[in-house]
Amino acid sequence: MFRQSEHLASVFLKLVFVMLPLSTFSLPLNSMNLAASAAGQGIQGRPIAQISFRMSSGLITIPVRINDSKELKMYLDTGMSAAVVVLFHKELIEEVGLKNTQSVLLGGAGAGERKTGILAPGARVRLDGLEMPNQTIIVMDDSRKTSAWHLDGIIGKTLFDKYLTQVDYENCVLSLYEPTEARVGGSFRPIPVNLDLGLPILETTLSLAGQEDIPVKLVVDFGHRNALFLNVNEKRKILAPSRTIKSLAGRGIQGEVAALIGRLPELKLGPFSLKNIPTSFLEPGSNMGLSKDLVDGDIGELVFNRFNIILDYAHKQIYLAANKYFDQPYEYDMTGMVLEQNRDDVYYVLSVIENSPAAENDIIKGDKIVFLNGKDVRDYKYREVFDLLRQEGREVKMTIERENDRFEKTIRLRRLI
Repeated sequence: MFRQSEHLASVFLKLVFVMLPLSTFSLPLNSMNLAASAAGQGIQGRPIAQISFRMSSGLITIPVRINDSKELKMYLDTGMSAAVVVLFHKELIEEVGLKNTQSVLLGGAGAGERKTGILAPGARVRLDGLEMPNQTIIVMDDSRKTSAWHLDGIIGKTLFDKYLTQVDYENCVLSLYEPTEARVGGSFRPIPVNLDLGLPILETTLSLAGQEDIPVKLVVDFGHRNALFLNVNEKRKILAPSRTIKSLAGRGIQGEVAALIGRLPELKLGPFSLKNIPTSFLEPGSNMGLSKDLVDGDIGELVFNRFNIILDYAHKQIYLAANKYFDQPYEYDMTGMVLEQNRDDVYYVLSVIENSPAAENDIIKGDKIVFLNGKDVRDYKYREVFDLLRQEGREVKMTIERENDRFEKTIRLRRLI
């Protein structure tokens, strides 16, 4: 969330990095064939820009240039409530030629203290030949050498406020349209969202074991690579199930966020029914960037990449059409490792779950995985690694680098929840 006064600007970012499972879905309306591919059936009109994207650590990344900079790798995020572009590293102030800077206070998810940075107005932002002048840039006061953030920054509301945006996960293409010159059609189903807080919030219901449906408000959050997180609320009976494991809900601007991971029986999303979803349940006091009095949680990439999605901020709606991945079975991670990719696509161990196959094989936080089954991890696509580590009973050979040492581990995968 972004707030600004005469003397201080604050930005809250909900970008979180935890490798959690994709979910198993079921369709309530089989006769309608909602799972048919929606590619090419969404928006009638000519896009003003089409940008190829890739997945890094489970999040959409796109190439962006600021002023006359080199190409920057940036996350695409709906979980920001202000039309700003955020850069992670202070070296970029000079590299992109920012001027007229002022102090800024940064905050968001995590248990640590809020951080400082700078704000600079009047920058040019360019994507695939599309130029957006007079944009506001915020830069974190972290050095590239020591920062936990491996890419260059985040962009989101800057685009969504101005353009009708289609995200095609099947073809990894982001298409931007002028809202007055395009119309949504085909098999896309509309879901209203509230933008009063600056970010898209939808109202829906979820079911917990043995309870009636609970109405909830959830953020549509592309900067959250998990499937779902919920704020534990005893009064509203939003409670973690009896069977859980302790892991991370993510890592935000203010550090890591611990959570209990369990399964949610059902979440309704427009005409779609999502079943048995691996979910992070956050205890009271956990900070995910927004108060539990405002929202009950958020829905992340591991739900939305089951769909092709259209963001229509002008009319306060999103549109969903199930894509070819919709019916594929998915499992929770079976190694017990929380992994994160760096800029060069190598995987680092961010955390290890207790009593998991990884813990039993003495894998620790900070280990770097360089080969999987004898193949360089950089030669895998993200989805290939994701699927490889979710096959019960399979043995996976890993080559691990720790400081100046390199060794091999063979891990037998098993279900944790």
